[in-house]
Amino acid sequence: MRSNNAPTPVSLMVRPMPVGPRNAIDRLHFRDQLESIARLRVAVRALDDVDVTDWDDVALRDHLDELSATLCALDAQLTRVADAVRSRGFRIAEPRAA
Repeated sequence: MRSNNAPTPVSLMVRPMPVGPRNAIDRLHFRDQLESIARLRVAVRALDDVDVTDWDDVALRDHLDELSATLCALDAQLTRVADAVRSRGFRIAEPRAA
């Protein structure tokens, strides 16, 4: 005879891992993609703050080598990303003006 104080047996069910976008690896890739786009937007905002029109010629000349190297590096990275998109058959289009 069983006592009323005895714990009832519990069955543990093992559920299969969900397939599709709920998969942990898919979520990680999706988060990485969103973070990549966010980093690109941050770079654009950072460039919005750069205005060399107010720099005098001496300051521009003093920083010209560093500025040139940085601009060339930015151009190379933008070209790399754009080429990777285009190589997959996608077109990069400018957003329409509102």
